[in-house]
Amino acid sequence: MENRPVGHPDPVDPATVWNSEPGDFVPWLMQPANLKRLGNALGLDLEAVAREAPVGRFRADIVCRDRHTDGTVVIEAQLGTSDHSHLGQLLTYAEGLEAHVVIWLGTKFHDEHRAAVGRLNRSRDLGLRCFAVAFDLWRMDDSRIAVQFTVLAAPRDWPGPAAGTPGHRPAPAEADTAPAGVADRPPLAGNPIRIRRLERGLSLKQVARAAGLSPACVAHIETGRNKGTPKTLAAIEYALNMPPGALGRDGQQCATEPETGKRRATKK
Repeated sequence: MENRPVGHPDPVDPATVWNSEPGDFVPWLMQPANLKRLGNALGLDLEAVAREAPVGRFRADIVCRDRHTDGTVVIEAQLGTSDHSHLGQLLTYAEGLEAHVVIWLGTKFHDEHRAAVGRLNRSRDLGLRCFAVAFDLWRMDDSRIAVQFTVLAAPRDWPGPAAGTPGHRPAPAEADTAPAGVADRPPLAGNPIRIRRLERGLSLKQVARAAGLSPACVAHIETGRNKGTPKTLAAIEYALNMPPGALGRDGQQCATEPETGKRRATKK
């Protein structure tokens, strides 16, 4: 069998791709191919209806129609970390446009905002289905930039995207498909890799397989015995759907033993 080199994706800073949220990012997201990718990650069939739709004195970023249900979907796009302002805007637009589904899209979410979205999903009187979705950008060598959508909070009855469709990702544990109260629990203590892995219900072997590493290498980094190289950390971030740079970029490498294919932690 021919041996081929295996690379690891490197994170890309969204600020280097889009200079402005309303001027660059929102128009990019409204393109049919990109709305389809987002819809695939959520199990929705999105069709753009309006951009900057007026709601009184305010304007909603994107209004869509879900072809599956013919319901109104509002997307609040945020080129940055979640904040109170965008959460308030999302609720205002949902009421003003009588939306059935709202999607809050950002590069990173505070735990408190994810919990708030979970609480909204548990409030049956609202009749609203809410998604909190993070997006990451990745590039391998000189290839084109790829976008990855990760559902961080979702309605309790959300079945997730169909397996095999573009953008398919397993529903994370913090999606509001669990019993009431899960989204409000405080974060686990310990290494960020272990926290994220346990939140997603993944084993070391599963993370290692997705990252193209050995379980021992991932375990050494998770326990602090090894800090990992920039590419190794980026691969683990990708496997765990973490924001680029969440694990830092300094440390030791995990060297591969050619005769066994296993890896061991070594100092530089």
